Amino acid sequence: MPRSSMHLKPVPRPATDYTSPTYWNGLIKMSLSKFFILNALYQQPMHGYEIARTVEEMTRGCCSPGEGTIYPVLKDFEAGGYVTVMSEMVQGRERKVYALTELGRQAFRVAVSSWMDVTRCLKESEAMLDAEAPSETPDTCCR
Repeated sequence: MPRSSMHLKPVPRPATDYTSPTYWNGLIKMSLSKFFILNALYQQPMHGYEIARTVEEMTRGCCSPGEGTIYPVLKDFEAGGYVTVMSEMVQGRERKVYALTELGRQAFRVAVSSWMDVTRCLKESEAMLDAEAPSETPDTCCR
């Protein structure tokens, strides 16, 4: 192989638009999905579709994780000992039901504490902006 062909220039990626609500909303939703899955399971054992519905309800539609989010997170939680999985038969179909272990319950309590710390910082930041000018931010969550 000639040396000149070994020096391919990388294709530049488009710059991230940090002024875009879409960027920040996606980042927030991605970060919160694990938290809300733990939150749903903290209430009671559930199967995947129930978890998705519960998360969507508890966040008033702000976060609505799909299968591509829920099942990798649940697999990760299972591997770490945070959930157990039981199979049940429903109308001839196997359904997996996930339940938090004590370690999972502890993880949820730690997550709540950590997110509350972040929430306090966000409120302080919001107060800074409010001092500058009235906020015109709509009262919606992650939209």
